[in-house]
Amino acid sequence: MVRQSLEGALLAGYDIKELLSKSGIPHTLLEQPDASIPLEQFVRLYRFTSGAMNDELVGLLNKPLLLGCFRATALMTVHAGTLDRAFQRAIELHNLFDVSLQLKLEVKGKHAEFIATRKTGQQILNSFAIEFTLSMHYTFICWLANTPIIPSRTKLDYPAPAHRNNYPSVVYREPVLFEQNHNSLQFDSSYLNLPIVQNEASVESFMRRAPLDLYLPLDGGGKVTTEVRNIVNAAFLAADAPPELSVVGEALQSNSHTLRRKLKKEGTSFHTIVAQIRRDIAIHHLGAGELSIENIAYKTGYTEPGSFIRAFKAWTGFTPLHFRKGLEI
Repeated sequence: MVRQSLEGALLAGYDIKELLSKSGIPHTLLEQPDASIPLEQFVRLYRFTSGAMNDELVGLLNKPLLLGCFRATALMTVHAGTLDRAFQRAIELHNLFDVSLQLKLEVKGKHAEFIATRKTGQQILNSFAIEFTLSMHYTFICWLANTPIIPSRTKLDYPAPAHRNNYPSVVYREPVLFEQNHNSLQFDSSYLNLPIVQNEASVESFMRRAPLDLYLPLDGGGKVTTEVRNIVNAAFLAADAPPELSVVGEALQSNSHTLRRKLKKEGTSFHTIVAQIRRDIAIHHLGAGELSIENIAYKTGYTEPGSFIRAFKAWTGFTPLHFRKGLEI
């Protein structure tokens, strides 16, 4: 993935060793077929490369997608009201930029498909540009509703890359079909009716940490998962602590055993949902910068900052301090 992300910069004559060095990545790693790096270093590399090139797709398309294009898209969509209108606004603005991928949303009954099609005769250097474009828009749309929408099927028009199982990505979440006639993420169309719960202030926080969210693990998705997330979110807002599983079960008129079974069927668990909400709350406050790490620990339901620091590193690969400093790049 690192090699793919640097292909445009290499073609344009940028000093690849310098970009790698600034990101803390030894250039000799590129010569090792099975080498890997921490997510933190990849995020830094993307930021340095896109900043140097003034291109959010780092030279991989027919022309630069100038820095600020996605931020403009985000600010346009946050006031759209529902995810359906947010998708439409994001797609309309992206297509105005006239880069190598044409986006559209097709809805047929219970099925929705977010599609990215190559434009004939326009450059796309490698599949990183496709997975990044799909993931960035899709992850942002899910974040707008504070609901993980797990694709029911993914279609990609290229062969399976060797790195597909090496990092979390909504694009490579099974089931995925390769060498198709277009690229798309399919999902239940009922999600399009969800209301947007974010605002311009939280958009700025999202943009400051980009593209981190694209590579954070996702929990499951489904009707019960969404209901549980809403109850857990409300509990954190009211008391800075998660509710007991039995309390959530009572609210949903279900016993704990049945609720566990339903969540497992949707690919998640109560523990996973609570952990992801804690992570999201922590990421929001670290990005906003108004609270100390100790206070953020309390906001996420931890009585000891040390426990919070260990948990946050397990969730993201960063310590809270390194994450906050990383947003300043």
